[in-house]
Amino acid sequence: MDQYAREALVTQIFELFDTGEEAVAYLKNCGLAENQYLLGDLETLCAAIASAVEQLAPQIKLKNKLKEIGLNAPLTAGRIRQMLDDGNGEGAMVQFTCSFTPLFLFWRRYAEFFLLHAATDETLEDWYAQEREHIRRVRETPKRDEPREYRFDLSIVVLFYGGQKMTKECLDAIEACTKGHSYELITFDNGSDPETTAWCEGLSHEKKIYYPYNMGSSAAGNLIFTMAPYYMEGKYLLYVSNDVIVTPRYDEILWECMESDPRIAMAVPVCNSASNLQAISVPYAKNDLKGMCSFAQGYNRLDPRKWEDRARLFSILACMRPSALKQMRLTIDPFFCYDMFADDGFNCALRRMGYRQVLCKDVFVHHYGSATIGEGQFQVMELGRAQFRQKYGVDGWASLGMDLCSALGTFSMSASGPMRILALNPMFGESVLALVNRVRACGGGEITVDALTEDSRYLEDMEGLFHHSGLLDGKDQGLEDRYDLAVVGCNLGRCADPRRVLHTAAEQLKAGGLLFAQYENFYSLSHLEMALQGKLPADGVFLHDPEEEMNLRIITDSALSAALQKEGMVLERSISLTNGSWDSAAEKVVSSLGIGQGDEAKAILLSLGRFSVWRKKP
Repeated sequence: MDQYAREALVTQIFELFDTGEEAVAYLKNCGLAENQYLLGDLETLCAAIASAVEQLAPQIKLKNKLKEIGLNAPLTAGRIRQMLDDGNGEGAMVQFTCSFTPLFLFWRRYAEFFLLHAATDETLEDWYAQEREHIRRVRETPKRDEPREYRFDLSIVVLFYGGQKMTKECLDAIEACTKGHSYELITFDNGSDPETTAWCEGLSHEKKIYYPYNMGSSAAGNLIFTMAPYYMEGKYLLYVSNDVIVTPRYDEILWECMESDPRIAMAVPVCNSASNLQAISVPYAKNDLKGMCSFAQGYNRLDPRKWEDRARLFSILACMRPSALKQMRLTIDPFFCYDMFADDGFNCALRRMGYRQVLCKDVFVHHYGSATIGEGQFQVMELGRAQFRQKYGVDGWASLGMDLCSALGTFSMSASGPMRILALNPMFGESVLALVNRVRACGGGEITVDALTEDSRYLEDMEGLFHHSGLLDGKDQGLEDRYDLAVVGCNLGRCADPRRVLHTAAEQLKAGGLLFAQYENFYSLSHLEMALQGKLPADGVFLHDPEEEMNLRIITDSALSAALQKEGMVLERSISLTNGSWDSAAEKVVSSLGIGQGDEAKAILLSLGRFSVWRKKP
């Protein structure tokens, strides 16, 4: 298809969408039963759009779910028409409101992305420039809930694809444990088998969203987050994956968290099985629901001191603020078409808009999770990681600083009254938020964070999270007074100029102030393995991560001590961060080199790096 024919077909598609939206609005305002003929017209119109989009499919570069959405749209319109024929006008209106209308409006936005915004590299770049400007405007707007009527406290949406037994356990737990607040249950059947679909249709709740063709978890989640605010009747959206079992008082604690601050876009509980430091150790046997309920009964106790701000949260269960979701045209960027790193992009948008994301460590739910992760899933994860880097220009994993988060969890301090923190190279801010959370847990009062970075690509994240943000460029950086604490958010070896970073931290600290820093171990087993595989750059400087395209500077204890002692700092505490899972591999390396017992050599191989805390002399 030549360019002229393509443009003509795209124009025709969106003219059909315009006509469809007019029909949807007319049916909403003037009634389904009185204008039933329009449903037949909508069914035909949806089939025509799907056919036209399918003609363009070979020219769409990115993986997408346009075909599946196009298959679902006419079938959903036809289903509603059949319900009217059967005399079920009330059920037809529910399906029109909750199933067809959201799907049709979402389909248009989704098609706009792939047919218009992602048509070329230039149009995609323009789209993201518009997105950044929109996010900036939202960030600079005070956060407050829009005044609106709501019938329920919570709208609980359960997404499932088959898994009838697990889904039943999930729904039964919601009914048994959601006692503190009123709620409406909304099930979202994403193309299940006929038996599971028939079972769900037989349940007593009113809002049952069903699409016969599976759209994948990312597109389905996007449809829920993007469109639920337009049909839900609760104050907050509670999204639940069907492999989650809720527990007593979960709703009360998440509600209290959301009510505490209109800047909170999302509150998430801890569970037994999850990555991203969202899981806790549990005493019950795997999937022992009776033992789980007993544990959760004692664990779930409202305690705002256990609410932790996070830069990224996975939403296996999440209480969400509709006003925050409505500020995104597409809540999850469909550019992340492999279901991996789509949530990272969602989190990135929320923090850049100035919203908080909170992990509620005072409430626990059970998560069945995945028993195994196949090699194919790791491949998809790498594809998603590459897409994230393509959009944001930085690595989604390396930008979090999760090792420093773990290290900060081991540190106690005496904290009271207002605290001022200076963050240097915070990247996505996760490690800085970990320090803020630790200060709160240790009794700290009001906390103010200012941040400076050597890398301008992180400025938008910083501006959404911190009081003041700027570049560490040697000019007037707008810092106020002196700071009680300073933290280097990335490993020191990743800093462009580690000496300047350390000097700035020491210079800005009050007498007695603390500096938190971490560096990676150049001689670790993981680096050794990469070196033996020949993954060394031409200039001889070892690459920490070949995907990151960043040289890793070697930092040693002696070099760090010498640099900080010159700045008037004294060592307060230092711990080695080790990876015990490498133990057997390290033993083999030591043995093959003939180092005898080799305890010291083995310890070096097992070390990920070192976390240290320094105090400024009076």
